[in-house]
Amino acid sequence: MSEPQRIDLTPLQLVSLTGVLLLAFAASLGMAFNIDAIVESFAASNTQAGLVASVEMAAIAAGNLTFARLAGRMSVRRIYLAGVLVVVSLNLISVLAPTVNTLVACRAPAGFALGAVVATVMATAGRSSKPESTFGVINSMVGAMGIFIAYALPRALTLHEVLPGPMAFSEVDGLYLVYALCSLCALLFIRSAPNPEPQPPSASGSAERPSLLVGWLGLLGLGIVFFGHGTLALFIVKIGRAISLTPEVIGYVFMAGSLLGVFMPLLAGFLGTRYPARAPIVVILIGIVVAALALAGADTPLAFFIAAPAFAMLPIAIMPIFLGCLARLDSSGSLTGAHAAFVLIGGAIAPFAGGALSDLGGFSVNGWFVVACVIVGAALGYPALKAADAQRRATLRPQPAHG
Repeated sequence: MSEPQRIDLTPLQLVSLTGVLLLAFAASLGMAFNIDAIVESFAASNTQAGLVASVEMAAIAAGNLTFARLAGRMSVRRIYLAGVLVVVSLNLISVLAPTVNTLVACRAPAGFALGAVVATVMATAGRSSKPESTFGVINSMVGAMGIFIAYALPRALTLHEVLPGPMAFSEVDGLYLVYALCSLCALLFIRSAPNPEPQPPSASGSAERPSLLVGWLGLLGLGIVFFGHGTLALFIVKIGRAISLTPEVIGYVFMAGSLLGVFMPLLAGFLGTRYPARAPIVVILIGIVVAALALAGADTPLAFFIAAPAFAMLPIAIMPIFLGCLARLDSSGSLTGAHAAFVLIGGAIAPFAGGALSDLGGFSVNGWFVVACVIVGAALGYPALKAADAQRRATLRPQPAHG
């Protein structure tokens, strides 16, 4: 059976694809600020704030899995338009949410719509002719978006002081106003985003099934790594505040990390197109382990300034290489389209798990939990990396001449 046709993305199409993804995804990129603002705005507990984050992430994962299975079979432009419109509407409605429960009710459908957009963007990127480079650019722009988020959100927390009207606005309302504006801007990129022809369900033949099995196992490993990462990363703002840093200063730390996040994925994408995947990913995972232990034990601003940016952004460097491997194992884009679900299912549990771990023995427990998750995730992901490296060697091997 014929393989789905690879897409040669123009620079404009790649920028537009990235713009749709990141601008729609703004509320999730600011999740660490959301949790802190929900606690302050509603006088809520950490558990209640974690519930909002967990429900939204779980809904994104559900939408992602649902639409990843439909990768290439529906009009991507219609998915973008419908999904982004739902996200814009619910971001605006979230500004008016009077209680935590109302906010949960708004974030669940917003998350599902966002999951549909993410799955479609990543499946389309997975069908590109140079997937490692494509994912390198996309993840690099995550770092650039992170700079904007880190600068804008601490200031958005004070918007309630100047918002007009009879309603009593709060810190979290300023955040969702920024997210609504970002998602509205995503509409501007839909028309110029790539719109490949839908593929029949049978386009990727049964020969790919063994590769798909190790690919799904690799996605499980990736999810475990990000789950462990989230149990500490979602509490970076709290770790910073515990050593008397202001939200603005913590925002600058995130900006520094985001600068790393701009360049590391580009370097990773470059390496991924030229070298086997296993070595650079092992190096990155070791870096995550070291940064996790340093951040978990940070008790001075200097230690926090060094550890927090590295820990926050190192996982982004994995993605171009790992997603490039998945694209080699599955040319339909289903595996790459589904990856966000595995990342976010772990992210949905992470706020609760991270809070429970820190209650047991402080954030040092979270740090060692990250180490354990990295070890387990690496073991599960190894077969997929090995299979992708084997396919890469096979495609690069010179073919014998036929006389």
